Amino acid sequence: MKITKVIFDLGKVLVRFNPNNLYKKIFENEEEIKYFFKNICPWEWHIQQDLVYDTKPATLSKIKEFPEYQVAIEAFYGRFQEMITGIYEENVKIALDLKKKNIPIYILSNFPGDQFDIYAKNNKFIAQFDDMIISGKVGLKKPDEKIYELAAKKFNCIPKNTLFIDDRLENTESANKLGFQTITLDKPEKLKDYLKNFTF
Repeated sequence: MKITKVIFDLGKVLVRFNPNNLYKKIFENEEEIKYFFKNICPWEWHIQQDLVYDTKPATLSKIKEFPEYQVAIEAFYGRFQEMITGIYEENVKIALDLKKKNIPIYILSNFPGDQFDIYAKNNKFIAQFDDMIISGKVGLKKPDEKIYELAAKKFNCIPKNTLFIDDRLENTESANKLGFQTITLDKPEKLKDYLKNFTF
């Protein structure tokens, strides 16, 4: 099946994301960091903010719950950009090379809306994509099938001719159910090899 359009996730596909990069500046050791992510601001709390534009209410609510961790909690979104440590340059180049070959490229990412806008403002490669859907701006997040239905409509794509690349299996499985071709990118450096399995 010939691929005519490609949709990219951001985190761990194009963008390097490591929360420890921030919190090693805040806590004294690894054990304190682990405790914070397990008991104060767990992953489940963070991914709920992928559904919203403004992360301030969640931050204020969490500070009321754990006032002794105010500085660390404020940093989660106040210094969120420090969790992003760069890009996977080869993968970004792959995406932009596809565009040069007249294959439209898109972004479909779970990302709090306000934090995405900060990131996009400071990282110009984002603007080179043909269009994008950011979960915090549409109130839907992967792996909800509705966000893939929105992608098919917004990007005007035929799922069977569209390749979706994401690092999380639950996200690619959900896209598969709607007929999208997918790559589950278990390691960012494997993208080039995985793409050899598709015809463009």
